Amino acid sequence: MNSSHNFVSPQLCATKVMDVVPSVMRWIHTEVRQQKSTCLTIPQLRALAFIQMNPCSSLVALAEYLGVTSASTSTMVNRLVHKEFITREEHPKLRRQVILSLTPAGEEHLQQVRQISCDRLAEKLVDLSPEQLADLIAGLEELSQIFR
Repeated sequence: MNSSHNFVSPQLCATKVMDVVPSVMRWIHTEVRQQKSTCLTIPQLRALAFIQMNPCSSLVALAEYLGVTSASTSTMVNRLVHKEFITREEHPKLRRQVILSLTPAGEEHLQQVRQISCDRLAEKLVDLSPEQLADLIAGLEELSQIFR
């Protein structure tokens, strides 16, 4: 282990995360926007991803995740329903709540966009050594555990 690891504080690590994560996210957003295979906006793709990770989501939960109003989310949901990427059904017990689910077309579209982005990201990482890749994966797994 490198002796410089002994001097890394949580504050220094937090600063580095705050510096790096936005850059990575900007690259991903740019990559996704440039894909000719998608007819969706980044917020629409985020909505699909949220619904995939949270089956039977409510409109309110999706709005909170996206950080927008329920009215804006409702408009987005209408567009995604019209494109047949999601379904919107009334909650069986709560009349004013809707349940959102991905359709097979929505699942397929999201998977396609993710695969293309993943392939392009892999191209950016191709020059890293196996050890560097393993270290990067270990660090990302640690972050994942912290933010679950």
